[in-house]
Amino acid sequence: MWKLLKNDLIIERSNKKNIIAILVVALFVFGLFSYEKLENSQKLIDEKGSESQSLSAALTKFQPPDAMDDGTGNELYYNLLQQKQYVVNQSMALKIDRPQLYLDTGLKLVEVRASAFELEDYEKVATNLPTKTENHLDAILYQFMDKAGIVVSQDSLSFFPFLLSVFMMLGSFWFIFISIFSSGILIEEFRHISLIKGYPVSFDKYVLAKSTSAMLIVLIFIAEIFACSLPFIYFYGVGDANYPVAIFDGSYKVITILEYIGIALIYMIFIAIFTILLSVILNVLLKNMYLTLFVQLLLFIAPSLFPALVSLVPFNPFNYMNFTNLLNGQSLDLAKPVGLELVHGLIYIGISIILMLAAVKLFFTTGKLKKV
Repeated sequence: MWKLLKNDLIIERSNKKNIIAILVVALFVFGLFSYEKLENSQKLIDEKGSESQSLSAALTKFQPPDAMDDGTGNELYYNLLQQKQYVVNQSMALKIDRPQLYLDTGLKLVEVRASAFELEDYEKVATNLPTKTENHLDAILYQFMDKAGIVVSQDSLSFFPFLLSVFMMLGSFWFIFISIFSSGILIEEFRHISLIKGYPVSFDKYVLAKSTSAMLIVLIFIAEIFACSLPFIYFYGVGDANYPVAIFDGSYKVITILEYIGIALIYMIFIAIFTILLSVILNVLLKNMYLTLFVQLLLFIAPSLFPALVSLVPFNPFNYMNFTNLLNGQSLDLAKPVGLELVHGLIYIGISIILMLAAVKLFFTTGKLKKV
């Protein structure tokens, strides 16, 4: 089997699909770097500018009587005015390099926002404002940084902060990328059994070798991300690997950039194995790589199309395929909130991998492949 794996890797080395995929990964890293370089020191300021515009849009939804200052005005209106003032102050603190003022103002802002959620008519401005989950993540981050004496950083180009941006973005479409990459796995073998009749191994071992070689190529993609990011150390430094990041994992907590990257890598590996095996099974059943890809994408977006399924079937592995949304606690903002946890996600994906391996082993050792 090891000789078969080695032979397959030699063949895959010159596969145009793999070469294109490697180029896509490199273009993604350098493209994101170009974007981050363009934004860099202005990123937080631009975010605050966007928040200010959203608040201005929310304020236009009120009538003149709501702005009366004789005690008869709308309480939510004044709350939004206060929020806007704090956002402007935060933006100014960034421009004049006053990080502590930024944190102090941020602590006041999240407190005012929290009170707004309970006010009458909040629903009519909800789309213009951060959700409860986003506000809670901001609050726990500000509190942690203030208590630990950590200065807010606008650096996004040094090694670790840049990798954080890379993995945050990858988390949203990693499953899609691996689905496209693996959708054609074994498709020619299923169509032309004669291609593999000469191999002195059982077909289940052949499938395992092909799946393993695909996974090794995925590991090359991951290594490529780090390799493409290494040159930035020379120009922008290593950055702070211990800079805090707020996440939701059953509860709100703060972790370091290094821990976030570690979580992302584990999920990327689990998702890649899951997706490759799913591609194998779907290609056996559908015998068409495009149908396989369509089904995979449909399963991926199902939790978004039918959010009620997330709370109804929390053990569905596809609830955890977008690990960026998982870490952002987006499942808490559903009509029926559900707190998805990282460990549970790995368990459900892991169980699914084991079940698919068992299915592949059973299917390919019963001789049924000859009927495909």
